[in-house]
Amino acid sequence: MGSNEEILSALKILQKYNLKESELALKQEAGLINEKIAEEFLKFKAQVKDEPENFCANYQSILTFVDSVPDMHKVELSTLLFPIFVHMYLRLVSGNICGEGNFIRFLIMAAKKFLMTFRKYQEDFYQSDINMLSNITSSQHLSTNPLIESFRASEFVVSVSTESYSLLRQFLQDKEMNVIQSILREQLSLEIINGPPRSKLQVDCRRGALFGEARLDANKEPVLYGLLRDPALDLPVEMDADPGFNDIDGSNVDNNEDNGDQSVAKKKKRKDGMMSGSGHSGRPSLSKDVSKSDSNSPALDRIPLPKLRESYIESKQALSREISTLLRNYQQRNPQKSSIGTSTVLYTICNSQAGESTLAIRRGGVTCCSFSDDSSQLAAGFGSGRIRVWSLGPESLRRMLPASELSLLDKDDSRVKTNMLYDENDETHLTRDLLGHLGSVFGVAFSPDRQLIASASSDGTVRLWSTLIWGGALTAWRDHLLPVWCVTWAPTYGHYIATGGADRSAHLYATDHAPDALRVFVGHKGDVTSVCIHPNVNYLATGSADRAVRLFDVRSGKLTRIYTGHKGSVQTLAFSPCGRYLASGGWCGTTCLWDLGSGQQVGQLGGYSASRAPVNQPSNDFDSQEANSDSSQWLTGPVVSLAFCPGNSGRLASGGLEGALRIWNTVSGWSTAVTTPATGNNDDKNSKTNLLALHRFTKQQFVRQNSKNNKSSGVGGHNVLGYYSSATGPDVSDACASEVFFTRRTSVLGLHYVHPYLLLAAGPYNQT
Repeated sequence: MGSNEEILSALKILQKYNLKESELALKQEAGLINEKIAEEFLKFKAQVKDEPENFCANYQSILTFVDSVPDMHKVELSTLLFPIFVHMYLRLVSGNICGEGNFIRFLIMAAKKFLMTFRKYQEDFYQSDINMLSNITSSQHLSTNPLIESFRASEFVVSVSTESYSLLRQFLQDKEMNVIQSILREQLSLEIINGPPRSKLQVDCRRGALFGEARLDANKEPVLYGLLRDPALDLPVEMDADPGFNDIDGSNVDNNEDNGDQSVAKKKKRKDGMMSGSGHSGRPSLSKDVSKSDSNSPALDRIPLPKLRESYIESKQALSREISTLLRNYQQRNPQKSSIGTSTVLYTICNSQAGESTLAIRRGGVTCCSFSDDSSQLAAGFGSGRIRVWSLGPESLRRMLPASELSLLDKDDSRVKTNMLYDENDETHLTRDLLGHLGSVFGVAFSPDRQLIASASSDGTVRLWSTLIWGGALTAWRDHLLPVWCVTWAPTYGHYIATGGADRSAHLYATDHAPDALRVFVGHKGDVTSVCIHPNVNYLATGSADRAVRLFDVRSGKLTRIYTGHKGSVQTLAFSPCGRYLASGGWCGTTCLWDLGSGQQVGQLGGYSASRAPVNQPSNDFDSQEANSDSSQWLTGPVVSLAFCPGNSGRLASGGLEGALRIWNTVSGWSTAVTTPATGNNDDKNSKTNLLALHRFTKQQFVRQNSKNNKSSGVGGHNVLGYYSSATGPDVSDACASEVFFTRRTSVLGLHYVHPYLLLAAGPYNQT
């Protein structure tokens, strides 16, 4: 026989599934001589005998308990209410509590009563999950419901402080609430934090995922987030880079949280040195920014990468020269100003295009759109399965000559590349259609050199198209089992394509490797709704309908980061130019910023945690009454597109379904009275603040307070600081808000920075 723990576990499983004969045989064979086993078994026996009519009373008791505890513990303990609610409902529906025959009907009625009585006590972002639970009316439905599959596949993780846990344990022991104790032991994973209870904002910025919070040890794996040291990318042209975006919360800061005045003096000296000079002359060049990340950069050959095309390098060099000219002219005309504002161009796609039927419009119209890297073309996917490409300039979308005519061209001619292309019937083609998908196109993306387009569709295929041939698909990958929601290319190098689908997996393809995927990334509890490849091509970020963000190592396929905090499915992702930060936008309207180096959340902008109208909002050029009205500006709609400004300026653009384009500045804040999220204390002094500074400031405040209270040894290390250091709330959104552009009825589905001072946006015109 096995150990006592193994016997006890086996007895619990047999009792749980009402396998009485097997249970009796095991008891006879084991003898239950050990008093500890007998006591534990009898205790478990008492739990499963709990009468179903007592479920409502038990849940009402824990509701009353949570409401009666001190406010400092109430927020943390309230996170237990939803998972307990779900598992109590499932125990009633499954019919495994007791009784047979007609008693099952009583259980179903009790389950419905339980659901209708207590669903109003659950958070708003859980109501969609509860709607799915309400469709379960028999034990047969349990095996077909995807939500139940997710709950059964993993434990629901809840983090509480030691003080809050002590109160909960004492309550359960005094009341002898056996069913709830059983749920806490078997279906939930309680992580005890050696620190003070968290505030509401601190709890809200980590909860919301289908499986609770990310585990304490989930983000310990080191990540090589630095940029690749490719000599071909060394462009010695000054960009609008802010050194704070790389340094203010870098690894040096994380490792030296409380080094005292010496550390502060060094940082001040370094900052003064960086900002010396006038205008942009004191800012580091792009090549210097790249060299800063060398210690965290992967080897250039860690992932097989193709050689960069000369045309791509030439286009980047031309763009760099254009930016230099723009900066020089601006500084000559405006010597008193040190920065340039952002100009935005919005393209509205009308669904009533020629050749697009009314039926196709009803099937969804425009579902996605994307700009080419050189900003010369725009592609959109339609509900009819059509992909349409527009030329954004006067250049025609020319087609390559047939093979028979290509052989006649003079290869030594300097214009051979131009002569390879032609316009049919000598007509200018400003639009082209790509046909082949049998279902709605949900994702479309250009390769960095603009010569290929990848598309994802509800027909379960990923197709590759040529912008030179303008014919049928070059190839189609069919290894996704269900609809494919998103697609993206590896930045700069291209070659690799990442996709995410309804089969809860992300796939990685290569343009020279078909028909199979190179990697399949699994572990998601819901559909993979967004994907993004790191600038160094060594990592893949995924966003899922389980409301979590994950980071995978492309080489090993290993999960290295998991982030929780969104209250809705994650719709879009974007990496910062420096490679250290990852931004995610969700259906809840929140934009989150994550630190890949420390594995912590930096903060949240807009959405759920900032649900109030702005106060003392910084003035914009338009300064309209609508922008300063009482309407809750931070109650943002679903965020479906994100784009970081190039040059490490710290600006982040987000586009929403409600028709708003917001630009957040995570580095250059504005003067405000800072409220410390970790402590709730208000600093009356107006100071220059920003998202990264607030993140670091709350860390330092937490460490100092615990040191004063002689609790520094109980902090639990660097990872525990992530529970307290996230910057979130309406004050943070106020401080980071830079500019807001509203449209009438255009959902912003695509964003692209041409250069640090020009932003392109596109989306469909909504007729509803």
